[in-house]
Amino acid sequence: MIEKYNLLRQDFLSLAEPYVSGDVLNQLKCNYMHDIGSRRKLSKARDFKTFIRLLEKRDIVSYKNIEPLWFISKQFVRNSNLNDKLLDYENWLETAQLSPSCNMYQSDEAPELLEQQRHEEEEYSASLPESACASTYNLSRSSTENSIASSSIQIIETSHSCRQEGRDNLDDKRKLLQQTVLLQIKDRLGRSWRDVARHLNIRECEIDAVQSKYPYDLKEQSYEFLNIYMALSDTERWAINLIHALEKGRRRDLKELVEELILKNNT
Repeated sequence: MIEKYNLLRQDFLSLAEPYVSGDVLNQLKCNYMHDIGSRRKLSKARDFKTFIRLLEKRDIVSYKNIEPLWFISKQFVRNSNLNDKLLDYENWLETAQLSPSCNMYQSDEAPELLEQQRHEEEEYSASLPESACASTYNLSRSSTENSIASSSIQIIETSHSCRQEGRDNLDDKRKLLQQTVLLQIKDRLGRSWRDVARHLNIRECEIDAVQSKYPYDLKEQSYEFLNIYMALSDTERWAINLIHALEKGRRRDLKELVEELILKNNT
């Protein structure tokens, strides 16, 4: 599996690196800052290859999780050849052995099962008359193949379940962080919430609707607009977009607060 992933990484770097400028690299650093949890480590990632290596060291990217590679490909590269390679790898991974992180089956389980059942067949056949051996062998062989097929299906289904559980855990972590950020900055935005909302591409009619709903309460206005943003935001870029909007809205104090909350969330 590792060899297959190493080939994918080599192809990914070759195809994606020309699209990753200095600005794009900085955006990626900011986007994954809360996952990496170390500004010092990020500052040392001065090129795309080193950045990908850092994601691997933090187990953000691995042979069993290439979602960050998909994100980079879709957001910044948009190369059909690269997308095909990522898709081929995922399809291969789904039909390969179970990820070791699930620790429910070993990769050599199916061969061991086959050998055990063959041994049992031989002992049983030896006790039968010769005329019965052929039919017994065919029946036993069919039973063994069905058992192996059933085991393989169970392994694949368990692998899918483990992947889904991992995604659910990431979603829960993201939602908790979003709620923490929302509660920390809603009372501090004041009148600047409208400017920040515009930089987050919230429509003017929605901004007006929020102000009309709570005409005399700036805190509720901020809370309402932030809830709208969180509901509409991209799951991968919500933090970096909010940080940029706060900076453009001249609220550097809140920008630094959000960055600090993101770092604390990962420690």
